[in-house]
Amino acid sequence: MIIADETPTLARWKGILRAVRRDGTPALFLIGATALFFWPLWIAGYRFPKGGGDLWGQLYPVWSFVAEELGRGVLPLWNPRMLGGDPIFSEGQYGLFNPLNWPLFLAFPIPPGWVLLRGAFSLWLAGVGMYVYLRRSPIWRLGRTAALTGALAYMFSDPFVVHLGHPQFNDAMAWLPWALAGVDQAARRTHRIPLGALPIALLLLSGHGQAALYGMIAVGLYAFGQAVEGGWPRGFYRIGRLALAGLLGIALAAPSLLPGLERLPMTDRAGVPLEQRRGYEFPPAMLIDFLSPLFHGRGADQFWLPANRVESGYAGSVTLYLALLGVFGTLRFRWTWGLIGLGTLALLFSLGYQGPLYPALARLPLFSETWKTARAIYLVSFALAIAGAMGVEQLRRLRPRTVILWAMVLSMGGLVLWGIAPRWAAEAPEGPARARAVTGLRFAAFLAWGTALSSWAISQGRTWLRPALPLLLTAELVALGATAEAEPSPPHRDPHPQALRFLRADPGWFRVDVDPAARDLWPPIALQMAGFEVPQGTGNPMELREFNILRWWIPSATHPAYRMLGVKYIVVPKGAPPGGEGIWPVFVDDPAIDIHLHTGALPRVWLVYRTEVVDHYGEALKRVLDERFRPEEIAVVQNGPRLNGEGRGRIEVARYSPNEVILDVETDAPALLVLSDTFYPGWQATVDGLRVPIYRTNAVFRGVEVPPGRHRVTLRFRPGSLRIGLGMAMIGGLMGLVLGVAGKRRRWGPNPTSSPRNRTILTLHT
Repeated sequence: MIIADETPTLARWKGILRAVRRDGTPALFLIGATALFFWPLWIAGYRFPKGGGDLWGQLYPVWSFVAEELGRGVLPLWNPRMLGGDPIFSEGQYGLFNPLNWPLFLAFPIPPGWVLLRGAFSLWLAGVGMYVYLRRSPIWRLGRTAALTGALAYMFSDPFVVHLGHPQFNDAMAWLPWALAGVDQAARRTHRIPLGALPIALLLLSGHGQAALYGMIAVGLYAFGQAVEGGWPRGFYRIGRLALAGLLGIALAAPSLLPGLERLPMTDRAGVPLEQRRGYEFPPAMLIDFLSPLFHGRGADQFWLPANRVESGYAGSVTLYLALLGVFGTLRFRWTWGLIGLGTLALLFSLGYQGPLYPALARLPLFSETWKTARAIYLVSFALAIAGAMGVEQLRRLRPRTVILWAMVLSMGGLVLWGIAPRWAAEAPEGPARARAVTGLRFAAFLAWGTALSSWAISQGRTWLRPALPLLLTAELVALGATAEAEPSPPHRDPHPQALRFLRADPGWFRVDVDPAARDLWPPIALQMAGFEVPQGTGNPMELREFNILRWWIPSATHPAYRMLGVKYIVVPKGAPPGGEGIWPVFVDDPAIDIHLHTGALPRVWLVYRTEVVDHYGEALKRVLDERFRPEEIAVVQNGPRLNGEGRGRIEVARYSPNEVILDVETDAPALLVLSDTFYPGWQATVDGLRVPIYRTNAVFRGVEVPPGRHRVTLRFRPGSLRIGLGMAMIGGLMGLVLGVAGKRRRWGPNPTSSPRNRTILTLHT
């Protein structure tokens, strides 16, 4: 009998099956660890984060709106329900282009449980990515137990726990190890360049610009190290492949990046003076929290330092102990020094003004917007997780007596920590805070003994005890982190059903405002989710600055500028007096709130026959905030038409959707049609099918000149930045496909596995 040789395809599939069998158990363990960490959600019915955070206050209302519109067959690029309208496609944190959000967008109404599952998924994704990276990277190539330990340390580290209410931040952190694994792939073969580009794109599409920037710095430094490692001419080819992977990744993320860069100068975040960017810096006093986050209080309600509460970088005291062994056991390895350098740079930058790096870097592009510097600490957690995994690996490689010596030193350190815990905790306020600090330090001491004992047992060849360290670390991280940001979930109910029925009974086109004193009684986001337009935002620092300035500077609801907002109804606390002339209660049947009617509110769209032309926003703002301004009679336009006549007209709304407004206008004289929606690049107007300009009107709104007669005025949102971004993504995707197919058939550059130098590295560290 003749047995044919295995084909390359068959051999490849056999290799995949072997890998699945080999790494299947750790993958299942990560699933189980994730489920265990989130037991308050599944078992006790809790939610995260405490107080709702950005997850429920900023993201959920927008996600619900997107899901609702997608159910109608429309991809909304513009959200008319908040502020004067908001270009949500350009705010990456809303994540229109983040694939992890798409399952939510396909469900309306979005079940709250799905939102919580979405947050939990980021942690699991980070764990799997870290495991794959540590196992498959030619730099580390660690064993299963070591890689599993690193994965657990990273996915349950303090930055992930603190940012459970910021899934966009956690997404960026989760994609980092995947991006590094992609760099490994792209550095080896041309046809693997797409594997390097895709996770970079997903990292950038996460939506949190600051976290993505820090992650890309780490990716860039790692790629540089990979290129240098190859020598000449191998390094030259590596540089080309890695640069191409990075460019392709940026191109694939361009539909989010370009609109975001266009929006950034128009937001509240832009233009903040350097001296005002204090806050949310990592305090040096929190270095002790690397041992135990209980020292200064794990939750926001427990934090007692006189500073803003920030993430600590804690990745488990077990991880910290193992990291010491991993670093000192591999000091001759150049990548160990790279790891130390990355962690040190991230720590120094996280200090903000308390450190030497931020004042210099803060003047550079992009860095100038990253003033919450403590968020860079997640790179320290990342470096600690890798170092801890290296420590587990060293337990197999070091001589037993070396491990025993280290275990003895660690045990003595635990004994000392147990004894001095009360003295260290003396700086904490008396009472529960001090008790938590002592408990946290002594728990860290107990874990030092557990780590020492497990390490000794493993060094003695007791292989069945290898899972002891991942289990010990899991127990620590679950015990200290599972309930840190969780709280009992309030019952989901409509807080004001009668008031909602009253508002829905009005078929008009209007906005609803909420008095500041009533925002705890009926939050504006609840009205947004009920389908109403409100002039408030969600507290996002990326909101459009010029509209917010106008809204903040309007002194009262009786001011002429307030009438431009189209606010017909105002929600006020129960029994509040009328808000002024022309404002009186019309709904008082709710036990907590009343609704007042603003009789002087202008319609959402109206005609004026006189204009005042100005050159810039500041001049227009000053004019519309004048008490003598009459928006129903005159419009202030920037570099627009001069009108000085009289006339009459009427407007019928034919269609109003997120991306399109169609109006039937009849006027007996040249007029300016004013729409109280925010002026923004990308809106295009036609009158009877002919393109006409849109003028910035009354500081922040839109205006279109209309000649006498009957006309159809159409405004469509077709942002050029999005079209360019989509074009770049299509070109990038096509190039990636070509490289993946053609590069597999033809090899460019020397074989990276043929170098004796490379083989030496793999031998020393596998």
